[in-house]
Amino acid sequence: MIVNQEAQKAIEKYDLDGKAEIVHEIEATHKAFQLRVSDKLYCLRKFNPYMDAEDLHAQLLFATLMQDVGLKTSVPILTKEGKPFVEVRSQLWALFPWCDWRTGKSDRMEDLAVLSSTQGFWVNCCEKLRSHSHWDAIVCNAQKFRQRKSWAWVVSLDQVSHFAEEHKVIQEAEFKVSDSPYQKRFLELLPEVYSCIQKFAKILKEQGVYALPHIITHGDFHPSNVFISNEETAVFDLDCYSFEPRITDFARAANWYYNKRNPSEKALLYRKFQEHACLSKDEIEALPLMMCAHDLYYAVGHILLFLNEAPDGQSQIIESIQAEMKAPERYQLERDKILHMFLKDI
Repeated sequence: MIVNQEAQKAIEKYDLDGKAEIVHEIEATHKAFQLRVSDKLYCLRKFNPYMDAEDLHAQLLFATLMQDVGLKTSVPILTKEGKPFVEVRSQLWALFPWCDWRTGKSDRMEDLAVLSSTQGFWVNCCEKLRSHSHWDAIVCNAQKFRQRKSWAWVVSLDQVSHFAEEHKVIQEAEFKVSDSPYQKRFLELLPEVYSCIQKFAKILKEQGVYALPHIITHGDFHPSNVFISNEETAVFDLDCYSFEPRITDFARAANWYYNKRNPSEKALLYRKFQEHACLSKDEIEALPLMMCAHDLYYAVGHILLFLNEAPDGQSQIIESIQAEMKAPERYQLERDKILHMFLKDI
């Protein structure tokens, strides 16, 4: 098997006791390798380049505390120098213990059920940590991480409008858009998207979403980031953690599989989540709003993606943006339907 050269160098820097053999690249992340050293299995993970050492240390502190209260997360093995990661060509790598896990599949109901249950348990564990002496520092780090990163996919929902203004997303897109068959339509869409962002920010405020109880959210909770074994589950890839309403992670996943599951299945997934999360009535009623908010969250990301996409892909991105910018109308039309679908027979 062809071994990623940077991964091999990271293995060498960890000075592992025995010859390291790459077993396979983990499909869930495309940034991690399963490796075997003297009959022991490990996971070697490369972190995204937008993360610096401060980000990683804060994230690992949170992961360690979550593990202390019962949720297995990706807590790294320290190097012989006592560091949680090594650096190879300005890329940070961490080494994690590995067991006989498998990654979930996005379209399997049994894996969605595990995902929902794990999301609820995540909320429960965060509540246990709320009184911890490090909680305020973790929240502060999560908020700073979001505010200073100009990467659209990691923006908190309540920061979408602020992000679009601070980083001049619309203005940059107008300036940078290259000549393409879709340039005119793209430029016509930009003011419409901005108007939708402003409109939805107002709805979020009017509906009291910002006043709902907040926790540290995972930010990228999907089946392939929940690793499953016969005895336990483990949560992987905390790169998008944030400080948001407790319903956020469930709403993000629910928005993704909403049209793929029947009402009874969606009700089951909600029960799996709520069994551990124990959200209030106000939080539950915010579910449709938070689901629709994710459409605009992705619209901003797709604007930036369009600028680096070949013409063949730009057409599909425009279609996505056109659908996503209907979030305010979708919320008005589907609020009661969404609640009924998830709360069916409850």
